[in-house]
Amino acid sequence: MIIGLTGEAVDYVGTIQDIIWLFFPGAELLPNNTAGTYIKLEFGNEGNGLWAEAQFYHQGAANAYRENGTPLTPGEEANEFKRLAKLVIYLSLAAATSQLPSPWGIMTGIRPTKVVHRLLDFGWSPEKVQGYLVDKYALSQDKALQITDIAGRQRSIILTGEQMSRFISIYIGIPFCPSRCLYCSFPSYPIKRNKLMVEDFFKALIEEIKRVGEMIKSRNLIVQTIYLGGGTPTSLNLDMLLTLMDTINLYLKDSNTVEFTVEGGRPDTLSTEVLTLLAEAGVDRLSINPQSMVEKTLKVIGRAHSIEDIYQAMAIARKVKFKTINMDLIIGLPGETPRDVQETVNRVIELAPENLTIHSLAVKRASDLKQRLEEFPQASAEEAVEMWQITANGALALGQHPYYMYRQKQMVGNLENIGYTKPGHACIYNVQMIEERQTIVGLGVGAGSKWVNPYDLTLVNEYNAKEPRQYVDRLQEYLTRKVNWLGKVGSKE
Repeated sequence: MIIGLTGEAVDYVGTIQDIIWLFFPGAELLPNNTAGTYIKLEFGNEGNGLWAEAQFYHQGAANAYRENGTPLTPGEEANEFKRLAKLVIYLSLAAATSQLPSPWGIMTGIRPTKVVHRLLDFGWSPEKVQGYLVDKYALSQDKALQITDIAGRQRSIILTGEQMSRFISIYIGIPFCPSRCLYCSFPSYPIKRNKLMVEDFFKALIEEIKRVGEMIKSRNLIVQTIYLGGGTPTSLNLDMLLTLMDTINLYLKDSNTVEFTVEGGRPDTLSTEVLTLLAEAGVDRLSINPQSMVEKTLKVIGRAHSIEDIYQAMAIARKVKFKTINMDLIIGLPGETPRDVQETVNRVIELAPENLTIHSLAVKRASDLKQRLEEFPQASAEEAVEMWQITANGALALGQHPYYMYRQKQMVGNLENIGYTKPGHACIYNVQMIEERQTIVGLGVGAGSKWVNPYDLTLVNEYNAKEPRQYVDRLQEYLTRKVNWLGKVGSKE
């Protein structure tokens, strides 16, 4: 479908594109085209405030919607115009098509709870926040309540005052796995086929940890949390894991570090020796991520392990006494039905993890699934919602409540990823990373750093290379940048 754009819509195409695609997926947008179907957007700034109006012309009929707006704080007129543009187009298209394609309204971004935290910072009550989200973002009542509730739970975790300028977190990316999953879009390389990369990568990572750790100590910064992800960190051999743990404990972790997570991910990498090593090194949060507990699904997505492997890994993890165990599940996996998801949830309830993280399948360009999409049956939006509810019920049965969430593009059912926790087991790193109110230093392949200014909450994102050889070759460049940024952490620059 071709949709023309005219008026202010031409300059705001980047802002409104995702809204139009909610109603007309993949529509081609042509600026300055009023032949056939088109959208006209107009703005104004008059004595009584800002306003925007959208007019949608289709098959000889026109639907228009106008909305007034007021910036939350002085100087935010540009942001308010963007919100208004999205809202009036959303409402005009909803009127024309008689559909509301998303309970998230015009919130198409990754981190909807950030909006809630900002409003709570103003001293708004949760009820006022919910009303604002429904009226100004077209959220459903359920979603407005959901994210306000989640943000409220996070308030005791998010740092304030002097702590914001001194506390940081560390992410370490290990880019190797036993095999690459069908849906995976992360930097991940099958370790057996890439043996020659591993040693050079590992030497570079150890150097990066040491240099960054020395700078952190010289600045008297406090590493609040450490998160070892990937890839599958536990695909490294025992000698490398021991060296990695010793280096982390010597250069990054100290008595002020309150959380140390390792993504065990693949249960086929979690032997008694590996889990004992991690526990003795001070890891207190472990992820064992089946994604599904249906044997046929595990084969389809290339997991190369069995359901029995998951049970065995959990038994060993309980024996060595990790404080918190997380399990990841994905709804909307190729060929799965709500009945399959219910089977998975029933098995997970038996294993009783402290955390349960539910991902809605997102088909990314870098995944094998994207290239082979026609080979696999896809869940409908209605089935995805049913699956989501099954997992929510499962979390409730485990005594867990939602504590963080984020969204991605191309998610099945236009849903969200959501983390559940038992009381006292929330992953602090997850909250800090999603809400972007703490500097996070990314080490290793594909790792992202978030350099947050604690005084105005602006941030700069930087990334290490996604390919191990490039990471090794550019290590000194990354170290120079990180040392420079760490010298500014906590300052007003």
